Amino acid sequence: MSQVIENSYAPPLTGRPSLTGKRKGNRIKMLRRLKPYLYLSPALLLLAVWMYKPLLSTFYLAFHKWSMVPGTEPAFVGLDNFTRLLANKSFADSIGNTVFYTIGLLPFSIVIPVLLATVTHQMTGTMKNVYRALFFIPMILAPVSISAIWRWLFHPSNGLVNQALIQLGLLQEPIAYFSNPDFAKWIILLITGWKMIGFSTLMFSAALTSINREYYEAASQDGAGRLALFRHITVPLLSPMILFMLTMSILFSSQWTFAYIDILTGGGPYGTSTNIYYEMYKFGFSNLNVGFSSAASMMFFFVFGLIALALTGLTRKYSFYDN
Repeated sequence: MSQVIENSYAPPLTGRPSLTGKRKGNRIKMLRRLKPYLYLSPALLLLAVWMYKPLLSTFYLAFHKWSMVPGTEPAFVGLDNFTRLLANKSFADSIGNTVFYTIGLLPFSIVIPVLLATVTHQMTGTMKNVYRALFFIPMILAPVSISAIWRWLFHPSNGLVNQALIQLGLLQEPIAYFSNPDFAKWIILLITGWKMIGFSTLMFSAALTSINREYYEAASQDGAGRLALFRHITVPLLSPMILFMLTMSILFSSQWTFAYIDILTGGGPYGTSTNIYYEMYKFGFSNLNVGFSSAASMMFFFVFGLIALALTGLTRKYSFYDN
């Protein structure tokens, strides 16, 4: 008689999952949540090392006195750096010059580039790209080489500007422009603005390519002229880029002028061409007063942070998007 052996298998449990499967599922969920941060970790590490750590160090040194001499330690002085800074005449002059550069660069970063971008956008063929390349070339040149060219142009004895003005009878004798308080900061503004026109023009040209041409065609059929098209279509649809460049110009005008001040005038004559960035540099590396420089940096940080918040709110309120 044969014996039948039956193998019976237990049915799968329908209740709670096993502890091992639950742990594995939790581990997978955690890895999925951590995955984006793993991709971001290199950038976050660089930000922590090169931005947030120096920012915290600056905040710490703003309340200390230190000359960076090896073997010395920062000495706590409280708010003394800030009180002395507010009474410093060179710092007060730098604030006025910073406002001058900020306002003076607005035509070079917004008004002129909008007009140039609009004109070149209507061109066809290769000349369109040729003109845009010519506008952008100054932006890619090194500040040192640009400073050398402009120093030669405004040289007091054999500069091209002086020679041309003398031949035209507009001058009797050459002018030392970079040593003259009436001309120094205006030339710094001119050089910085000339360099920034190309970058702003390229940005506005990119924004113009995103505007639907059907708006212009419909308005033209209704009898709108070029000025009306520019006023009622181009400017409103460029408002996000205009406000963006306004923010860039206000926040970074001091940084853009720093190199030319350092190379051409050294902040002179008599502090007439300096700005906040250059004064912070002098306090820290010329006068070896790191606490003073850090205090100026913290004031600069908070004031321009408030300006950035205000400009962000202005952008959200007045930007017009084609959607």
